[in-house]
Amino acid sequence: MEYFESDFTEENYRRILQKLKLPTIFYDEIEKYESFALWRHDVDCSVHRAYALALIEKELNIKATYFFLLGSIFYNVFEREIRELIGKILSLGHQIGLHFDILAYEIKTKEDLEKYLYFEKNILETLFQTQIKVFSFHNPTEEVFKKYEDFKYAGMINTYAKFFKENVAYCSDSNGYWRYKRLEDFLNEGHKRIQVLTHPEWWQKEVMRPRQRIQRCIDGRAKKIAMLYDKLLQERGRENVR
Repeated sequence: MEYFESDFTEENYRRILQKLKLPTIFYDEIEKYESFALWRHDVDCSVHRAYALALIEKELNIKATYFFLLGSIFYNVFEREIRELIGKILSLGHQIGLHFDILAYEIKTKEDLEKYLYFEKNILETLFQTQIKVFSFHNPTEEVFKKYEDFKYAGMINTYAKFFKENVAYCSDSNGYWRYKRLEDFLNEGHKRIQVLTHPEWWQKEVMRPRQRIQRCIDGRAKKIAMLYDKLLQERGRENVR
């Protein structure tokens, strides 16, 4: 398997976006367009990287949808810095959606699914004072793909709905490599309707292997937590035994 590490840099991301000829739209706008690009980010690991890409997209007049996890082990949407970054992404003209981990709950029926989708949707809407119109499944199994194909659940568009599978070409960078084909090659094929899924943690300033990119997110998060802890003790005049 080729990983094409040099593809996944901010510089190349900007270059790829400049090749995009289709209008980028939000999921609730698809009925208005014959041709479109749904530009989507599942934010699994790094809100900081998400913000970096959002700035590039704003510069190039690209509209994107950012999907956030409530149960991420890499970031906490309730943390002030993270909330502020997500707010900045919204202020750039992008939308946010719910990245939903179905395996976090005991879900056996459509009713179960909608119960927990509403639960998490309401949290995001309250935190960020914006309507959540779309969701994506986090690490869905093949069973989930096949079982939940309706266009909407809990009043939100399902990015893995049967409609998208049958009518919209798809490209993804899951796990730090191209799932089907390189994004640049995909864009050159001339599809009229596309859905592009990227994960911000893969797109770094310099060339790295996939595992290095994740480690950078882990190390950056750990360093920040340690700094906040040290600062708190210093401000309170408490001993910080090392």
